[in-house]
Amino acid sequence: MKTLLLVDDNEYFRRSLSIGLEDEGYVVYEAGGGMEALEFLQNAPLKDIHIEGVIVDARMPGLDGFLLYDQIMSMDRSIKVMILSAHAYPEQMHQYTILTKPISIPALIDVIENGVFEPN
Repeated sequence: MKTLLLVDDNEYFRRSLSIGLEDEGYVVYEAGGGMEALEFLQNAPLKDIHIEGVIVDARMPGLDGFLLYDQIMSMDRSIKVMILSAHAYPEQMHQYTILTKPISIPALIDVIENGVFEPN
């Protein structure tokens, strides 16, 4: 998996994670929120962009990471989605792939490359 969409309302965090992934050979697109991400995913095929995975912040204004995950799954179940959060969500751990922030680039790549990054 080499083409990702990174969704986070914190521009600094989003850019730093994006740069780190790009330095490791990933193609990374960015969205500042859930609605922007959905719009991007709907228009991506028209631009010949194939997103393989989405990394999304759990807490964002408007459409949060969990609702965005559900929307993406209703659009295209082949897209793998991972939620990053600084907070624990034990009740959702069985339903979503959730990783704790902050996360290092090597740890994130390990999860992406070793198949833990799976849709339900």
